Amino acid sequence: MILEAKGLQKRYLAPVLVDVSFGVRPGESVALVGANGAGKSTLIKILLGLARADAGEVRLFESAPSDEILREKVGYLPELPGFWGELSAVDFLDFMGRLRGIPARTRAERSAKLLDALGLKERGARPMAGYSKGMLQRTGIAQALLHDPKLLVLDEPMSGLDPRAQEKLRQILLKLRERGVSLLISSHALDDIRSLTDRTLVLEKGRLLHDGPTKEVLDVLVEKYRSSEPWDEDPMGAGTGVEW
Repeated sequence: MILEAKGLQKRYLAPVLVDVSFGVRPGESVALVGANGAGKSTLIKILLGLARADAGEVRLFESAPSDEILREKVGYLPELPGFWGELSAVDFLDFMGRLRGIPARTRAERSAKLLDALGLKERGARPMAGYSKGMLQRTGIAQALLHDPKLLVLDEPMSGLDPRAQEKLRQILLKLRERGVSLLISSHALDDIRSLTDRTLVLEKGRLLHDGPTKEVLDVLVEKYRSSEPWDEDPMGAGTGVEW
């Protein structure tokens, strides 16, 4: 296993993760699915050492998540990436490349290639304060790929992307998968999950409810969604008498 989680527990005001255990094998593409508030982003942060579990253990490439060597092996796109608005995408990628110890020439070559592939070749030199949400998302994807990671962890990677950019990213991820890069993708987009992943994990109220082949798991989920109410609690419609 290149990633292994055992018995992860996390609580804030209420339980967020309850005894979550799973692994990711080399070259495997895994989806993480669940409703808003199910614990997906918290789980990802714990896996990467950005948050601490109350109990349980995580091993990444047989190391603790805090091990600096993992900077070379793991790429990460957070759900809400933050940037310095005064920097351009070119500046930002150069900075991230320096943090990861990538030589200057390699940094420049990889940055140019990624910005071109993600449609930022012409605008990559402009300050990011003027970028759209989709441009910022593409910049975040570029930094996650910059150091050619062996494991790519993406939290809602299609968020803010227009259909053309979504398709371009889908093709990039399929090529990475073919090259043997392991993927862990948190997403609400079931069509993307079907096309990109071998296996799907389903979190529900902090518990790992399903772990199996993507087609089988999604078929179960789709049927469940069809036969259920849209929301467990619907504050918009409560007591209004409005029918939809």
